[in-house]
Amino acid sequence: MAEKWDKQLMDFLKRTGEELKRTGEDLKIEARRLVKEVKDPEKQAMVKEGLANLRTWAVQTGKQAAENLESAVRRVEEAVEEAFVKPGVSAPEETAAPSPTPAPEAKKAPAKKAPAKKAPAKKAAPKSIGRKKPAPPSP
Repeated sequence: MAEKWDKQLMDFLKRTGEELKRTGEDLKIEARRLVKEVKDPEKQAMVKEGLANLRTWAVQTGKQAAENLESAVRRVEEAVEEAFVKPGVSAPEETAAPSPTPAPEAKKAPAKKAPAKKAPAKKAAPKSIGRKKPAPPSP
């Protein structure tokens, strides 16, 4: 039984070795062909032109991406500012006069009362990264 497995393993290794040799030869042939192409002056000019075009495209695409990112950041900043603006106070960016009718969201939401002020909390220990220390026993 062990001889059968040994024979199968040896056959597999032989086939794999032969295939690796063929692949290595194919790689050598392809590498030689590519080196010839790179050394060809006409091909070099074409490659340089292609790289120049790629560079131009990359610069333009980078500028567009930066502009898109900046506009997205501006929109996020405006949305955050609008979210924190107190009711009845207009934001400095707004140029249109406020409409006399309240917004539909204002009709649905009941007016909230300001929360009562809490007593100042005890000074907490600074936060740490990692394991929490056990709390000291309270008197």
